[in-house]
Amino acid sequence: MSSGNSTSADTQINLYGYTPTRSVCYIFVILYAASTLLHIWQSTRSKAWWLLPTVVLAGIAEVIGWAARAKSSYEPDARMPYIIQTSILVLAPTPFVAALFIGFGRISERLGSEYSRLRPKLYSRIFLTGDLLSLLIQGGGGGIAASALNDQSKVNLGSRVILVGLIVQLFSMTVFCYMMAEYAFRRFTDRPFRKPDMASYAEAAVPMSARTMDRSMKLLITGICVSTALIYIRSIYRIIEFSDGYNGKIAHTQVLFNVFDGMMVTLAMYTLNAMHPGMLLRATAGVSAYAMAQTSLTSFDRRTSPTVPTVEVYQPRLQK
Repeated sequence: MSSGNSTSADTQINLYGYTPTRSVCYIFVILYAASTLLHIWQSTRSKAWWLLPTVVLAGIAEVIGWAARAKSSYEPDARMPYIIQTSILVLAPTPFVAALFIGFGRISERLGSEYSRLRPKLYSRIFLTGDLLSLLIQGGGGGIAASALNDQSKVNLGSRVILVGLIVQLFSMTVFCYMMAEYAFRRFTDRPFRKPDMASYAEAAVPMSARTMDRSMKLLITGICVSTALIYIRSIYRIIEFSDGYNGKIAHTQVLFNVFDGMMVTLAMYTLNAMHPGMLLRATAGVSAYAMAQTSLTSFDRRTSPTVPTVEVYQPRLQK
């Protein structure tokens, strides 16, 4: 794969500073399309509808963005494909990040929300708000830059606005990662923030020593963590890229974009294909060690009715 570095003359011909490698563009289009179609099938089968406007939407956006780059491989000086890929590919992972936030909220709900600093629903409300804010800022910056490609001052302004949006996203993900780590520590050391909801969770009545994770739950957690790490790396790269500017060396080095944007998001998409949140959540629904109780489970899946274990009520120690 060529790095795509260019001379100053090449930079005057097209806005990339290089000609996108056609084969690479088509490979990513195929990879994203295949993953997206698989996600649609998996999400529909598991009835995880929340993955359609998140992971699936991100996949569709990636297909469009890389298709625009493929178009540029034929016409590197054409502005419309450049504008499309620039605007869409910077925004595409944002819905995917939303799926990670929602997914961890579902995990904490299933494993015991008492170990989480936030209530499960707050993960969606707080972090999705940050994600939406990031999306709006990045979209605004992309619009400014795309509307004035002949005005360098406005292009620079758009780049700075996009940079702010990426920083907001990275900050939100950093806080999210901290809360995931804190949750894992408190659950494995049995240090809850509050008493468990005895009416909602079967786990609340099971001593910590009896709470074992099955393979599906371990895969679910692994998938969320690995995907988060991959998108985190991609976000750091994009921040560095936009800090250097549209005409900077990083933006004009194709191999960096292919590896740290294209490949990172591709791996994240396929990670959730292999460890699909919808299917794994359904697979863990009937595990008595941490399943939701009958009253809560009915709303999750009316067809699944695990028996709530009858044991002595467990009262974990609370942290002051």
